[in-house]
Amino acid sequence: MAEVLDALNLRLGTELLADGRVYVGTTRYRGLVAFRPAIVNWRTTEADVDSIVDVVRELGARIGAKAAV
Repeated sequence: MAEVLDALNLRLGTELLADGRVYVGTTRYRGLVAFRPAIVNWRTTEADVDSIVDVVRELGARIGAKAAV
């Protein structure tokens, strides 16, 4: 199961970077693929962080819909 989730997260990470609305890379943490958003600018707002969640959900749903076909 972890391999399936890692593959999904890697694909979603690629889609996030290609989409360009937010900057979220991937990394490996304790052997699992995880998202690594870059939130270092002092002008980053709570709304900016919320948009990361929104974009991840949108692209994740799109990937899931393609996989179901």
